[in-house]
Amino acid sequence: MKRTIITFAAAVLFLSGCAKEDERPVKSPIAPETDFYGVVTDNHGQPLEGVVVSDGYSCTATDANGVYQLVGNEFSYQIYISLPAEYEVPMSEGLPHLWQQIDTGRQRYDFTLTPLAGGKEEAFNLFCVADPQCQNDSHVSRFTHETVPDLAAQAAASDLPCYGIMLGDIGYNTASTDYTNAVFPLMKRAMQAEKTGLPLFQLMGNHDNKVISVTKDNYTVAHDIEAQRNFEYAFGPVNYSFNRGDVHIVAMDDMIFRNHDDYGLGFRDDQVEWLRQDLSFVPKDHMVIFCAHVPLRNGSAQNVQAVLDLLREFPTVHIMTGHTHYAENQIYDNIYEHVHGAACGAWWYSTVNTDGTPNGYAIYRVDGASVASWIYKGTGLDAGQQIRLYRASNHFMEGYTPSYQFYYKDDNQIVANVWNADSQWKIEVYENGTLSGEMSPFSSSVTRRDAWASGYHCGVLGRSTSNYDRTSNTHLYYYTLKDPSAQVEVRATDRFGNVYTQTHVTTSAPEDYPTYE
Repeated sequence: MKRTIITFAAAVLFLSGCAKEDERPVKSPIAPETDFYGVVTDNHGQPLEGVVVSDGYSCTATDANGVYQLVGNEFSYQIYISLPAEYEVPMSEGLPHLWQQIDTGRQRYDFTLTPLAGGKEEAFNLFCVADPQCQNDSHVSRFTHETVPDLAAQAAASDLPCYGIMLGDIGYNTASTDYTNAVFPLMKRAMQAEKTGLPLFQLMGNHDNKVISVTKDNYTVAHDIEAQRNFEYAFGPVNYSFNRGDVHIVAMDDMIFRNHDDYGLGFRDDQVEWLRQDLSFVPKDHMVIFCAHVPLRNGSAQNVQAVLDLLREFPTVHIMTGHTHYAENQIYDNIYEHVHGAACGAWWYSTVNTDGTPNGYAIYRVDGASVASWIYKGTGLDAGQQIRLYRASNHFMEGYTPSYQFYYKDDNQIVANVWNADSQWKIEVYENGTLSGEMSPFSSSVTRRDAWASGYHCGVLGRSTSNYDRTSNTHLYYYTLKDPSAQVEVRATDRFGNVYTQTHVTTSAPEDYPTYE
């Protein structure tokens, strides 16, 4: 891509602050092949060296004069920075804004950054929110009145700086064939920092794509990129990064998208190259947090292993995904993937996901180049509520009879759904105050259903079993009581030594079944 160099009298936009162009002289020669260039300074006009700038296809860093130069791509759409750890998040209309729209005939794009008052943050909290998936005003209202104040309360109570990222599916197939979207403007207002209490970055999900109709036979890269334009127009780049403390946070679109009924996990070749260039500027002792919508799960889909190979070059990697409407934790090749339950749960029909995990989000406490702890925060619930406990003999079906057997062994068995658990959690049972034993996870060879959630969704609400009856729950535990009449307490100890308890045995009482239109 080559464009004629225009004069330095071109209009210039800044992420923060305001300056005339003659106050920002370009002190470095601009190469003739350059398509985009600019100057990055702090809010006092001092040039910043080493700031990474991208057009979404290649990355470069500013020189000693704060000047960057990029050769563009035929699909270049926005110019943006990878925010350095020492600077405030630039904001516009209450949301992070690291980018500028490319204008026809314009080459120069300058950026101004404001240093953090206390310098680089050694510790911070990262909030990960998956799948609000708002399709209409009713959904936006629930997100606004349930999720948003919960986020704000947790941010206000934090002793650390807080940042957040949406893990995709902000809307639900509401993007039209042009750049309009009925839900995006409403969600942009709902997600403003003054309401959520934190800067909330955005990531694209499958339901945020523009409406196109392409088959496997006529799919091209151009179609895939065109589908992301609605999101970019509203929220900015789909592949970008920023830095906080000793952590490099990457957000990427991980879908090969033909239409809303035909998409799949994967990365285009140009995305892999962009990630390679982006990570080349990151010190190898830093942690990488990689955010995407569809779970990667160490899979074999298009270029997934190429992306994972790039991530494996770093000692500590956490992958944050959503999409599933259930919670799951996986560890592979020293990579920890967190599949988050949805903020909308089972598509706003209830207050839980399909696996019984409450509507909610996760909070990660980052210290240096590692995650010191994390918690899944159920919306409207106390942060310590991490367990649902019930008798295995209670199916909660109320009119719904599945065609396959349940997992319980006898009427003295109890079941605990510990939605944030992984293999390093210890789940203990106390009978009448005395340790009785440890609960065991259900084998992957049996049906693993949160009977309360399935009964709620399929029996009470009459929802489809295909989407609302999760039968491979990875965080269900069982135990056979020694004394069926004992007072029971379940204690779950996470990998960080935090202890969560539950004594309430959930029943089919009517108050357990709120309903929503």
